[in-house]
Amino acid sequence: MLVYVLNHHGKPLMPCSPDRARHLLKDGKAKVVRRDPFTIKLLFGASGYKQDVVAGMDTGSKTIGSAAIANGKVVYRAEAILRDDVSRKLKQRAMYRRARRGRKTRYRKPRWNNRASLCADGRLAPSIRSKVESHLRERDFVARILPVRRWKVELASFDIHKIVNPDIEGAGYQEGAQKGFYNTKAYVLHRDGYKCQSGRQSKHSPKLHVHHKVFRAHGGSDEPSNLVTLCATCHDDLHAGKFKLKVKRSRTRHATEVGIVKGAIAGTGWAFSPTFGYETKWKREQCLGWPKSHAADAVACCEDGAVVPPNPTVVRKRHVAKGDYQQTSGQRSEQRIPTGKLFGLRKFDLVATPNGVGFVKGKRSTGYFAIAGFDDTPISNSTKAASCVRLAARSTSLIRSG
Repeated sequence: MLVYVLNHHGKPLMPCSPDRARHLLKDGKAKVVRRDPFTIKLLFGASGYKQDVVAGMDTGSKTIGSAAIANGKVVYRAEAILRDDVSRKLKQRAMYRRARRGRKTRYRKPRWNNRASLCADGRLAPSIRSKVESHLRERDFVARILPVRRWKVELASFDIHKIVNPDIEGAGYQEGAQKGFYNTKAYVLHRDGYKCQSGRQSKHSPKLHVHHKVFRAHGGSDEPSNLVTLCATCHDDLHAGKFKLKVKRSRTRHATEVGIVKGAIAGTGWAFSPTFGYETKWKREQCLGWPKSHAADAVACCEDGAVVPPNPTVVRKRHVAKGDYQQTSGQRSEQRIPTGKLFGLRKFDLVATPNGVGFVKGKRSTGYFAIAGFDDTPISNSTKAASCVRLAARSTSLIRSG
């Protein structure tokens, strides 16, 4: 375990041992500025000696790995779980706004389609932009606690065609599934055998339609994987809500997102040395001999073929929303929801309770809170606020070292 050190101006210095940090705190020469990872700030002038610190990052769509190496030792390892609720929360916000406009400004002309940001060049979807900003946030966090000289970032590339069809080889890339068909609709009808795919045991109409599993209004594409053949009767019943169609999750979603994130990061002006997945895998397996993990891949990104001893401490992070959009509840929005402090605590505050240490997940005006762990596992569904001791204020990154 290492303790990260800042000088009296708040600039990062080289980390020290826990014993050294304990003496500095006891003598009143430093103060604690962060609990996880443990960071102290010196109250006196220091020489500012720094070693060559190389940091690496393993980019991803669901989890980010980051690490730093100095003097042949791993001084930092972390894994951050990215948000996957951005799209859902935006839909929820749109629902609340639409309902409020219907109540308050019933006769106002709709203005949702006149935003300049919707047609700006290089625009990213909010969910993708959140992932890109999470990478930059992790970069800035490492730079605040360590004097990083160089960055090495793994820019992953995926063969989407190979993911969809693992047996494809050579000339098969030039002979896609839609070769020989006039358009995508003709291919989908042929693929489904010119039969309704609803699976309903009822009389089907002879007229066939091609239906979007995920509606285009909800971000669905015109890819064949998002299209299915339905008869006119089932198509009308589906849009009327009489039955639901089972939608399989896309196998290429995260691979596509990583490709977009890679391009967005490269366009931010971040000065780093790119590395690739096959290099990371070879270093991790042949040089380090470590099992697969995002933190291990990050270490392999920033080392140059030398064997470094593993650091058992891995900082676990989970990015969460800044707040909740819903402000009221009730049939007529007559009940205000306490979104700020309640009994001295806010949502996602780190607290110590008789049942264990966890984060505030839910608050009640009765004074009983729901407490959950870092991975959202319940610790207590009803803990009295008076028995909770706040250890750290809420943040958009839940952090636990282990």
